[in-house]
Amino acid sequence: MKSAITTALTAIRRAAAFYAMRSIEINLAGAVETLPHVRDVDTRLAMQLAIRSMSRELCKARARYTSLLPVGERRVWDLA
Repeated sequence: MKSAITTALTAIRRAAAFYAMRSIEINLAGAVETLPHVRDVDTRLAMQLAIRSMSRELCKARARYTSLLPVGERRVWDLA
């Protein structure tokens, strides 16, 4: 019984980690796509800093997700 609960809890954690990872990926893609259209220098600088921060957060989210995968199953991503 304990094993089934542990397995279910791991699956829930994995799903939450995947959701967080995908949310950051979508946000980052939108910011990168929008950046060329921004003409204000201050706004552009702020966006570049936010993109860099999101990229770091994406790396952390991917590491969290990967740590929840079964042993021997690992994902490899392109650069964030």
